Amino acid sequence: MNWQLSLIAGSQKHPFGVWATVLLLVQLSIIGATKIDLDVNFNDYFGHDDAGFVGLNQLQQTFVREDGLLLLLENEQDWRQPEQQSRLLDFIEYLQSDQHISAIGGYAAFIERLPLVNESSVVTGQKQALTQSLTHSQFSSQNQSISDSLLLSYKQHPRLPLVLSDNGKAIILSIEFGQNDMQQYSTEALWRLESIDRLQGISESFWSAKAATANLVPKFNQAQSAVKVLLSGEQALNWQYAKVLRHDLSWFAPSLFVIIGLMALFFIQARLWLFAIALNCAVTLAIVLGVAGWFNLTIAAISAFIPVIIITLSLAYSAHLYLGWQAGIKAGDNNPLIFSFSHNKQPLLYATLTTILGFGLLTFSPSPPIQVFGILVAIAVACHYLLCHSLLVTIVSKANQNYSDGKLRVFVNPVVTLAKRAALLPKSIIMVVGLVSVLALLSASKLELNDDPLNYFPDDNPFTQSKLTMQQDFFGINPLYFEVGTGSVPMYDKQYLGFLFQFARFLQQQPEVNHVTHIGDWVKSAGLSQSQLKRIMTQHSVSDIGLEAEISSQYQSSLITVYLTSLTAQQMLAFEAKTTAWLAANKTALSVSPALGSSLLFAHLSIHNANSMLWSFGIALVVLSLVLGFLKKSPYFALVGLMVNFLPLLWVFAIWQLVGGYISIGSAVVLGIMLGIIVDDTLHLLLKLPEPQTSDIESRATYLQLFWMHYAGVIPVICFTSLTLVLGFGIGLASDFAPIAQLSLLSCMVILLAWIFDVFVLPVIYQLRRQSINDN
Repeated sequence: MNWQLSLIAGSQKHPFGVWATVLLLVQLSIIGATKIDLDVNFNDYFGHDDAGFVGLNQLQQTFVREDGLLLLLENEQDWRQPEQQSRLLDFIEYLQSDQHISAIGGYAAFIERLPLVNESSVVTGQKQALTQSLTHSQFSSQNQSISDSLLLSYKQHPRLPLVLSDNGKAIILSIEFGQNDMQQYSTEALWRLESIDRLQGISESFWSAKAATANLVPKFNQAQSAVKVLLSGEQALNWQYAKVLRHDLSWFAPSLFVIIGLMALFFIQARLWLFAIALNCAVTLAIVLGVAGWFNLTIAAISAFIPVIIITLSLAYSAHLYLGWQAGIKAGDNNPLIFSFSHNKQPLLYATLTTILGFGLLTFSPSPPIQVFGILVAIAVACHYLLCHSLLVTIVSKANQNYSDGKLRVFVNPVVTLAKRAALLPKSIIMVVGLVSVLALLSASKLELNDDPLNYFPDDNPFTQSKLTMQQDFFGINPLYFEVGTGSVPMYDKQYLGFLFQFARFLQQQPEVNHVTHIGDWVKSAGLSQSQLKRIMTQHSVSDIGLEAEISSQYQSSLITVYLTSLTAQQMLAFEAKTTAWLAANKTALSVSPALGSSLLFAHLSIHNANSMLWSFGIALVVLSLVLGFLKKSPYFALVGLMVNFLPLLWVFAIWQLVGGYISIGSAVVLGIMLGIIVDDTLHLLLKLPEPQTSDIESRATYLQLFWMHYAGVIPVICFTSLTLVLGFGIGLASDFAPIAQLSLLSCMVILLAWIFDVFVLPVIYQLRRQSINDN
């Protein structure tokens, strides 16, 4: 441990060298921070070498997709009425005049060719029948593909239900942006964010202006009804991820300043110490951001919580040194700073190592943002430890040695009194802990995986609202894809089409399925025979037919799209297993891809991540038992240390299950990181409390006096750090991103319970240990 004191002595001897080194690191970090890629993307949560992710990307390149950005328009009246269709045409023309929009699809491809619905038919409730009677024989031939022109006059276009609701009051327009102005933005994420904000703004202003006009002319009030504008699709999802990241960062920063202010107001009275601690936090955060930029690490919405954790942990760890410095002043030591480091060097070192271990285990997660989360916080903890032994020393060496812990004692003295009373009933306390732990184990064992990335936003979020509209008026936003290759069987063959219909019938019968689409729908609507279909496919390209979204460019495969209801991760995996079993039981010469979809990918990610965190938790338990056993040279206290840190986690997850909680990305991460954090206070107590030994302590009174004296000396910093951690992690409760909110809530609960175990249960265990030694 002498190297720590040597580092401190070197920092005091060469302060300019320390500052020069720190300034150089900060400059390099600032340069690196400018390289951080803030292109927040839902797909960043998946490993890019994952087979499912690769397959989904290939599928999106093989087939033309128009669902990247969807503009939903909800009307109080049927869009097929003459007045409403006229308004919609004006709106489409208005969008087309915007230089940033390159293409408009979806319902826009139908509007000029659909027969109108008159008001009388709507009033008499014939909307459904009229929708069924829409025919392409009435369409104009302009821009009409072969697939459109071949449809039977009494058949509805297979794609129409995907963009027009049954009652005609909701429609979908697909939007594509031109990329001519992308180079004006520093990142693609900023360009996308500004483009979608602009689209939402001009759309809402258009319909607001229409509504205002209607109010000026009362007789047109019915025709000029209110229109609700919503956005959906993958780009809209990424848009909201970026919005959440911005919201959280804007809220977290001032909240951290408030916490630092509270610490200064109530506890940290020395200004130089406060400045040094704040500077250490700032330098640590800058270095971490620099590392993220220089190494191009993945930043996601959950990354917004990284600065909060870094600064919170920095404040908590610095508190040990500050309060140790105060204790040195109170004891009359000539060098209270060295006194503090001497008394805290072992606990701080092992606490730093255990915290690094806890966050380092997040690298076992299959999700890159979670891996980066663990790496950056682990680097921050190590960096802050070194800064405390160097930069902080050069500042606080000149601090006025004024001792004042009155405010802290006001909070701590009742705690010590209550702990003494609890220690008088050791067997009763242990029995209660044991009983509650058994019940908690039963409850926690019932926790289920129930993650859904589409439900990560609050109810008033625009994406959440659009999701509800898609579920109510259309077929939802949870598609699953199967690519069916031709192999030796041509696409126009009855065997190929027969398999599509057979598989689609099975899928449509499942309660999880809203709708199924494939090229057989078009063939059926066109009434084509095998010979007619063969002639079309041999004489025309896929683009000529207009089925690029359903057929690959060389007629080598086609796509079956399954629109699922809103499913949790566990339900998604169950549905995948069901389809896999059906395909295995109905073998075919055709090649059928595994089920592919973003929600399914996330379901697998959730399972893998939960399992990884459980393994990480197990590894952390083993390592901590070895560390505690080594430090105390006692298997008994190694088990005690594990118990007072494992049981708080068990109790919290038991409560989580009772209130309807589930295993998600956010809650699973808590397992990985909390054990490394809460063990720190246990280490301070175990290393500073005297262990009862009959040879060293002559009487019970002597031991009790010595025990409570050491306990009262260490308990202030335990209370201070726990309070700091709860306040810091509690900031995340204000997040609009569910994983951060869950991580924050569970972490606060674990820290509070761990504090209760350390402060009240651990002294009870010591008293039981003393009694057993005396009895023997």
